[in-house]
Amino acid sequence: MPKKVIAVDFDDVVMHFNAGFLDFHNRLFGTSLVYENLTRYDDWEVVYGCDKDTMAERAHSFYHSPEHMLASPVSGAVEAIRLLSETYSLQIVTSRPDSTRPPTLKWLDNHFPRLFHNFHFTNIYAGTLDTKPKAKSEVCREIGAIVLIDDAMKHARDVADSGVPVLLPDRPWNQGPDHKGVHRVHSWEETVNWIRDNT
Repeated sequence: MPKKVIAVDFDDVVMHFNAGFLDFHNRLFGTSLVYENLTRYDDWEVVYGCDKDTMAERAHSFYHSPEHMLASPVSGAVEAIRLLSETYSLQIVTSRPDSTRPPTLKWLDNHFPRLFHNFHFTNIYAGTLDTKPKAKSEVCREIGAIVLIDDAMKHARDVADSGVPVLLPDRPWNQGPDHKGVHRVHSWEETVNWIRDNT
């Protein structure tokens, strides 16, 4: 019997992306951004003082930097992913562009070797003009995911509205009213327990 599929976001779900990126950005661009204050991280003008295209260039620089490889896993993620992989087919579903596949998979191989069964790059964030973004709800439907773990409220709502429950790790940038089908979690331990109790 095939394993049930769990879709797992990458940045700030398994990799502590924003903490690493803020250190990188502060060093290169003279900013003094603080993780806890990152309540509107996709409002480029307000947070980073630049437009979306400039932000995409800076993100690409980080993806291919030594600092990217040194970014740490989210607390509890390694143990939780190892545990869940025994029972479920875990598949990465990330907003990253396909051009980041090599450094992303290399980082995953360093911290989560052979624990994920597939990798889907949706090109939602920082994709090039010749790439077409794909909604996470569409990917979840195609792979038959029974749940998505994602820190971005817009993706959580999209996927929950398509009928797939979403676990939303609590982050400074995803505060707001509850949404049907979106369940806020505060640790990987809580995430594992929810999955065990509800799938």
